[in-house]
Amino acid sequence: MKLARKITLALTATIFVVMALYALYLRSKQVILFEGDLQGNATRGAAVRLMIQDIWQTDGPTRAREIVERVADTLENVDVRWVDLAAQPGQPGYAPLLPRDRQALEAGAVLTILEGEHGDDPTRLTYIPMAAGQPAVLEIARHLQREVSFVRASQSAIFVTTLCAVLACSVIAMFLGYWFVGRPVELLRDRARRAGDGDFEGCLKLKQRDEMGELGAEIDDMCAKIAETNQRLAAETEAKLAALERMRHSERLASVGRFASGIAHELGTPLSVVSARAKMIGSDLQQSPQTRAHARVIGEQASRMTDMIRQLLDLSRRRSTRMGAVNVGQCVRTAAEMLNPVASARHVTIEVAVTAAPLVVRLDAGEAQQVLTNVLLNAVQASHEGGRVHIGVEERQATPPQARGGSEGRYVRIVVADDGQGIAPEDLPHVFEPFFTTKGPGEGTGLGLAIAEGIVQDAGGWIEVRSEAGRGTEMAIHLPPAQGTQVAQADSA
Repeated sequence: MKLARKITLALTATIFVVMALYALYLRSKQVILFEGDLQGNATRGAAVRLMIQDIWQTDGPTRAREIVERVADTLENVDVRWVDLAAQPGQPGYAPLLPRDRQALEAGAVLTILEGEHGDDPTRLTYIPMAAGQPAVLEIARHLQREVSFVRASQSAIFVTTLCAVLACSVIAMFLGYWFVGRPVELLRDRARRAGDGDFEGCLKLKQRDEMGELGAEIDDMCAKIAETNQRLAAETEAKLAALERMRHSERLASVGRFASGIAHELGTPLSVVSARAKMIGSDLQQSPQTRAHARVIGEQASRMTDMIRQLLDLSRRRSTRMGAVNVGQCVRTAAEMLNPVASARHVTIEVAVTAAPLVVRLDAGEAQQVLTNVLLNAVQASHEGGRVHIGVEERQATPPQARGGSEGRYVRIVVADDGQGIAPEDLPHVFEPFFTTKGPGEGTGLGLAIAEGIVQDAGGWIEVRSEAGRGTEMAIHLPPAQGTQVAQADSA
């Protein structure tokens, strides 16, 4: 059973018992008053007897009877007559009295009898003997119909009042029980269920200034602390996973480094020989044009293999050994000029937007140029014919990704945006993985972005990628700005 209902039933039962006891108390008081009235009647009967006896003795029985009859005419609901104790049934003045009552009257005692007590018209009979041993007795019959009606009306009023009080108190108790107990308990129950399901958001905000309100505030505070702890644990777990992934990535890079070193050692010299011989054949005018063309192809592929080995070595040996102050705007212009021929061949326009004020970062100049070249080349290759690549530089407030950690601050932001086909959602998480590429054969090795990301991370920055299929890609490189004398050195350079 609900708590509010239990409280309502308990209050209703208590009120009912209290009103019932009060009704019994009123009834007992009415009985006491009734008995007191009977005793008063007996006392008054004794006084009347003395008066009538005095008139009886001085003025005679006839005068006494006349006075009694005249008094009886003035009384309401009262009948007065003379009773003869010696009369037999059917004779005038006969009264159906019990033997013991007759004996009491013959002894001169005043007698009061309640007749028809359980009927609709009870009568109280008072017998007043004129003298001991005489048969003449004055009978005063008082009808108690009004008193009975009053008692019954009082009982009905008490019953109706009790019923109304019980109903009113039940309704009020039910409403107050629901509003102050039932509703808050339901809210607390639902909140506990949501918390059990892992939902710690939202608050109860109970406006009651009582124990329920305090309990709701404590539950809200508990849920807020649990949610905060869960967020902190999630962030710590994500950071641990990111650190584990970086450790695995470092292990992979170490493996790649050992592999690349072996490849460079084993294939470096043969590739140099192949490249040199291909150049010799390609420059020998005595050879046929077809032979010289084949030699050029061999030389190009040998150079491509050499570049791939160099990229593998760069990926495995990422170290900023010559950290300095680099003017980002100047690097952007240089990278755009270097790639203009490639962009023109693909009918792609490179748009550069650099602020007038120099933006300086602490980075190796060669590595900075390598990062911008790799990212910008990717954007040019991703653009369709006649497309545009926009590269801009600005300094703005930014927050590092949660996996990297760090606080919000000012960063130099280099944005490279193209209007190509974009990156598919399933490929987006893998763009910085080594050897991952969506380019066609011969267009890339999948190492450029991996190298660029490693350089940026070593400098304390990160790269954000936003892409939508069919609407192009935007890569934002964030680097911490240089401070103090480093900026002055970059300006002088």
